[in-house]
Amino acid sequence: MLLHGWGTNLSTFDQLSNYLVKKFRVIRFDFPGFGNSPKPTEDWSIGNYVSLTQDLLIKLKIKQVYAIIGHSFGGRVVIKGVGNDHLKPDKVILISAAGVKPHQQVKKALYKLIAKVGKFATSIPVVNKLRPALRRRLYSSAGSTDYLKADQMQQIFINVVNEDLLAEVPKIIQPTLLIWGADDTETPLSDANKMKDLLSDGRIFVVSNVGHFVYIDAFNEVTNEIDKFLS
Repeated sequence: MLLHGWGTNLSTFDQLSNYLVKKFRVIRFDFPGFGNSPKPTEDWSIGNYVSLTQDLLIKLKIKQVYAIIGHSFGGRVVIKGVGNDHLKPDKVILISAAGVKPHQQVKKALYKLIAKVGKFATSIPVVNKLRPALRRRLYSSAGSTDYLKADQMQQIFINVVNEDLLAEVPKIIQPTLLIWGADDTETPLSDANKMKDLLSDGRIFVVSNVGHFVYIDAFNEVTNEIDKFLS
């Protein structure tokens, strides 16, 4: 099962899915609010996405999942779902997984402040044409472009990023592979190291000179490692 990141959809796994389907049955879907799935009617939290994933497996009559792969936000769902025993795969693969809450406790407030400042500044007619680029620069300065992608799901995004999942990591007893890009600025390598220290059976595979989408930018290296882990 492949769980995609925030602001993307199931198609981000096209290449990886085409590779894995040669040996496995591959399940992937659009989380609500992304791709072709409608936005939730309420302000969801990570637990809601876990429940939806669990319900999908039940609906598909899948009693056992060999491996769950989660990228970024999808990694949050994996960590919480497996940690709480709602998702029960044989193996876990976390690719640039989110879930470690930043040290800056004011980050939530900073996002809101930047959004207001950005809206005010770009409301001036003279700079209105520059609004998309300026907004992106402002949100990037807060340390995450995902907030920009949140759009109408900003409250859900805030709910998600304010939940620290490190306490769930030690509950994952399955063999776990952490795949990370050394130059990841969205979910830094230090997050992977924190998770590794809490796992009873975990290891890290790091790819140099690659960022957040390591499974795309270093496809061959990543699939070779996945092959070894799943064999």
